[in-house]
Amino acid sequence: MQKDMHFYGTYAVARIAGFPPPEAKVVATAAQFVDDSLLAEPVSLSGQGFLLPVVSSHGMFELAKNSNTIDQWQVWLPFHFLPGNQGNDAERRLICLWGEPDNPVVEAVLNLSLGERRKAYGLHLLGVVSHVLQDTYSHYGFCGMATDRNRIHQKTLSALNRGSLKAWVDAVLKHFSARFAGSVAEETRLGHASVATFPDLPYLKWRFRYEEAPGLDPGYDLENRDNPKSYYRSCTRLHALFRAYRNGLSSMEKGTGHAAFDQKTASAIRAILGKVEPEGEKRCALWRKRIADGSLFPVLPGDESVAYDVAPWRFAVMENNAGAALTDAYHFSRAARRYLDAVLTEILPGANLLIV
Repeated sequence: MQKDMHFYGTYAVARIAGFPPPEAKVVATAAQFVDDSLLAEPVSLSGQGFLLPVVSSHGMFELAKNSNTIDQWQVWLPFHFLPGNQGNDAERRLICLWGEPDNPVVEAVLNLSLGERRKAYGLHLLGVVSHVLQDTYSHYGFCGMATDRNRIHQKTLSALNRGSLKAWVDAVLKHFSARFAGSVAEETRLGHASVATFPDLPYLKWRFRYEEAPGLDPGYDLENRDNPKSYYRSCTRLHALFRAYRNGLSSMEKGTGHAAFDQKTASAIRAILGKVEPEGEKRCALWRKRIADGSLFPVLPGDESVAYDVAPWRFAVMENNAGAALTDAYHFSRAARRYLDAVLTEILPGANLLIV
């Protein structure tokens, strides 16, 4: 998913769940900042020590960084392709699947955010987990490790939408095919690089065929995609998480799956997701419009002007800053570190995917 969902969609669902605008903005900014936390350099804290930021994203086609296997375990797999733990071999169990209640790895991640709600970084951690949860509904069927299981038959990649979208899709596929004619075919082994940005476009309906069938539960139709449907499902799952957080629950209650929206809100969200708009900024603008006009929830001060502001979250604001521990940058860093440590030392070992 992209900023239209990770920031604006998250903000909207948080507000629907009852978060006041300032808290909803923290959660939404943290969710989007997972894609923007790229700094790998130590940060000096007023000469008193150093902070090592968590790198939670790289560009999909940054070969030098993404070819590092350990880095894949620390960036792509935990933050963007959380394993579904389904299948009869370890590599297959690393494939990302929807964050449904029967996905124990995702359930453990949601419970982590609920259990840490009283921490100073509680909202920031909730945002990190929101990003991870949302990505399971767009990245499912692909793995955060470089593996041949991510490869597809390129000529089978096609969009099912009709009308004005066709010209855009044809242009994307032409550009994409040209890349495969070069020497970068290795890129297609990581994540969803083999299908370009198709998983990240909320309005797109599309299909493809794997080179090697994943061999997972037949209940997952991995090769025929309906992004509007899966994106909407992610919103109702996120809504359930946010309501649990607001209600002070320490874990997702048994049977807690998706929290439905009222009919008006559901229709408005579906309309936003289904709007064919290839340009990300125009999709963001549509979310802003619907947030401000009361289509999604009663508008309060702060809603009408909400926008993604990354400046206070850049780790540079902590450099030689006596108040560094009060900044969003610091709280995000702590939240991302807690999340990563939990996934690698508690959650994945608990699923027998890692031995520690």
